[in-house]
Amino acid sequence: MIEALPNAMYRVEIEGEHRAQVVAHVASPALLRVLPGDGVVVALMPYDPARGRIVRRRV
Repeated sequence: MIEALPNAMYRVEIEGEHRAQVVAHVASPALLRVLPGDGVVVALMPYDPARGRIVRRRV
């Protein structure tokens, strides 16, 4: 995760062939606490690949 944005959104960098950045929100804010610099697993939205949902922290 790169940075925290307003309204509980986060800018996340996707690893892979292309170093893409997406904007993501936390799936369950009551159960998942994330900070900038944490590794996270992101589920991308099928209708907009530039947005996603943070599913869990990567350990």
